[in-house]
Amino acid sequence: MEFLNDIKNAFLPELIIFITIILNILLAVIDGKNTLIKAKIINVLAVISALISLIFLQIEPNYYSYNNSFVSNLYTILFKALILVSFLLVILTSVKIIREKRKKSFEYFAVMQSGVLGALTLISSNDFLSAFVSIEILGLSCYFLSGFRKNHKSKEASLKYLLTGAVASSLFLFGVSYIYGISGSINFSVINDIYLNSSINLLFIVSSFFILIGLLFKIGSIPFNNWIIDVYEGSNYTICAYISLIPKMAAAAFISRLFVFIFNFSPVIQLILAFFAVISIIYASIGAIHQTNIKRLYAYSSIIHSGFILLALSVVNVYSISSVIFYIITYIFMNIGIWCASAIYNNEYNTDEISDYKGLFYKNPYFSIALIIFLFSLAGIPPTSGFLAKLYIFTAIIRGDLIFILLLIFALIALVISLAVYIKVIKELFEKSQTGIYIKGKYLMQKIILYSLALITIIICIVPDIFIKISQIAAYYI
Repeated sequence: MEFLNDIKNAFLPELIIFITIILNILLAVIDGKNTLIKAKIINVLAVISALISLIFLQIEPNYYSYNNSFVSNLYTILFKALILVSFLLVILTSVKIIREKRKKSFEYFAVMQSGVLGALTLISSNDFLSAFVSIEILGLSCYFLSGFRKNHKSKEASLKYLLTGAVASSLFLFGVSYIYGISGSINFSVINDIYLNSSINLLFIVSSFFILIGLLFKIGSIPFNNWIIDVYEGSNYTICAYISLIPKMAAAAFISRLFVFIFNFSPVIQLILAFFAVISIIYASIGAIHQTNIKRLYAYSSIIHSGFILLALSVVNVYSISSVIFYIITYIFMNIGIWCASAIYNNEYNTDEISDYKGLFYKNPYFSIALIIFLFSLAGIPPTSGFLAKLYIFTAIIRGDLIFILLLIFALIALVISLAVYIKVIKELFEKSQTGIYIKGKYLMQKIILYSLALITIIICIVPDIFIKISQIAAYYI
């Protein structure tokens, strides 16, 4: 009965996703004429069912399941909802997910759902063993997806992703082994109780450092960020949207819990994270300036946003964590919107070059306005949610020590540099061109969601209260 109670109170969405994975695998074998539409319908219904199941999970008090290995509370439920909503939008906005081999649709969604399962379990993990298994499930999914296209760029990106991920996992396990050696436990609650009554030593700091370095790979920060550019360039737009959101959100949620339960005992680790975050922002802002490929530009943009999330996480308090939650909420809509717009244009024009967006505004004004809204939001320009999210992040960092404020100044300088990157794309939209393409009236579902996401991006900036309040309440439950 305890096992059933654990599922009912903490693991319903994971169970639904797991059943969907098995169903996808079975249908891939049984149904030789499976189509992309059929696969999308089944998986959309599964994600909606998983979302509905969240209302049955226990919110208060914290529910610990499977011998304290997993936890369920408002914080984990909110992040699971964000993961599932993101995945649902990725499916609905996808344009020609599988161009050549549509008979691989069920296998494709089985791999994507596996990554979602890994992300959901990582968010609820309360010990390093369950966390590592979740990270590897999520990682394997992304490795396979990045190599899905049959070209040399995709294969090269997948191999680089896999090798870098293997190194990151090794560093993570190395740190965990020493944490276990000095504390006698891998459970976060137990480790927290131990160091509440005793001081840390150098070995604790070193082991925490290796754990953090391994986790930075998932969120795409220095020193493990080179895979992002190649993976984005070698993957289709749907996979890029998936990889840019699902692993990043799960890793951010998990890192924030680690900083509350374990890393908060070591200010050195907080400074290391802040340093890596600022270096990532500076590196990506400079690197993005010279890009001519839209995917590579978005890859550098992803690193910039990861940097701001990590910088806020390094200031360990409820306010900073709530700012990260709000930032992620806004990032979902602008990020999926930008990938959806680029996917539609690529499907019409078959190009990834920024210069080929020239003159788009004059033939597709509404489409271009939506694209500009997303670019403004990514850049942090009002009146978009991205502006408010960055402002929230900045105020959270300012509440920290002087060293965090100094690091923020460098990050802001880099942010000003990055504005030129987004403006470069917007400038191309208004350039006169004789070769601009008119996007036809198809892609009805994608366009509905595209314009809806653009509207939401504006509305959140105008009426942010409910989103900020949800973020603040969830941060208290971490």
